[in-house]
Amino acid sequence: MVNGIGTLLMLLTMALLAISLPVLAIWLVYKILLGIGWVLWSLISGLGKGIGWGFRGVGNTTHRIVTFVRNSVLDTLRFAGAALTSLFMVPPVIGNVCVGRWSAANHYGRAFEREIREACVRLYRVLLGNPIKLLGLTPLIEGIEGRLPDVVAHSPGADRPKGGADRFPGYRVIGSLPRGGSGARLFLGELTPEKADEFSRAGTTCPGQIVIKAFSLEDGSTLPQIVRESRSLDAARKLGLILDHKLESDSFYYVMPFVPGSDLAEVTRRLHLNSAEDGLKDKELSQALHFSSQLLMTLDRFHTTGVWHKDIKPTNIIISDDGGAHLVDFGLVTSLRSAMTLTTHGTEYFRDPEMVKLAMQGVKVHEVDGAKFDLYSMGAVIYSMLENSFPAQGGL
Repeated sequence: MVNGIGTLLMLLTMALLAISLPVLAIWLVYKILLGIGWVLWSLISGLGKGIGWGFRGVGNTTHRIVTFVRNSVLDTLRFAGAALTSLFMVPPVIGNVCVGRWSAANHYGRAFEREIREACVRLYRVLLGNPIKLLGLTPLIEGIEGRLPDVVAHSPGADRPKGGADRFPGYRVIGSLPRGGSGARLFLGELTPEKADEFSRAGTTCPGQIVIKAFSLEDGSTLPQIVRESRSLDAARKLGLILDHKLESDSFYYVMPFVPGSDLAEVTRRLHLNSAEDGLKDKELSQALHFSSQLLMTLDRFHTTGVWHKDIKPTNIIISDDGGAHLVDFGLVTSLRSAMTLTTHGTEYFRDPEMVKLAMQGVKVHEVDGAKFDLYSMGAVIYSMLENSFPAQGGL
């Protein structure tokens, strides 16, 4: 009995071995072939990637060289063109100075300065900017080409107006701010004790510092600018935006409270600098939406009062040190019920194209809904905050 069971177990073991050994051999051969295939595939794919990287490297290098040559030629031609144009600006400047036409002299003088700046920029690109980009060192000059021009553009002008620090009665000039797009001079000032007492008696809150926006024919402002800005004061005064103003034969100025801080364009750049390339982080997005909410409430107050701002853009929005969003520059503020003809004044990219179309048709202000034009501009501002870019490219 025992011998029979042992024989049976031996036969079963031999049968299992007879079946398992071929299967194991086949599995081992399969794994070996699979390993050889993986090695061959890795070699082939690695060789293919190497060839691909080589072609891409050659392509990128070729593209970089072609771009360098093209940009260098164009910048050289533009340098020569700007230098030549600046030479043609010299006779009008000298001629108008000689005959005492100071407004025209300032006009041609500013044009001469722009051409000189353009020539310097093109020369910089030919000698430094383009060669650095050719070597693939673009991050080295991002600050020079991106941030430095913005800093220069926002630099204040002369700290003293013509006539000295007491040029504006009741106010003492203590500094200046960057010029606005209208060409007006912006001075930072303080109230004299007499003016502060006058405001207090009238129940007006006296700000710590004020901004004086001054237009002068001698500084290059035009009479239509002065008239347009002076007309906007009645509407702006309803909202308590203007503290004081004075119209003279060849100049005009008005006084506003000073809001210390940075304009929204600069704040937007900082928000995106602190975020990822694919968009604002949660904290920065929350800040952008907070600014938008405040500005929309401000616009609601404007429209409820019966006026529209008409020039909403990032550089006309100041983010104060405490995080408040303040709408400034009231030179185009207009009554929604004005009988004046609609104008195209404003800033491209943030100006409603429909408003431009209606203005060219001679439509009156009271015949349109100016509030929706402000809302269009506000939408464009929100877009610029979220995307750090203009809401449209090219001419509208």
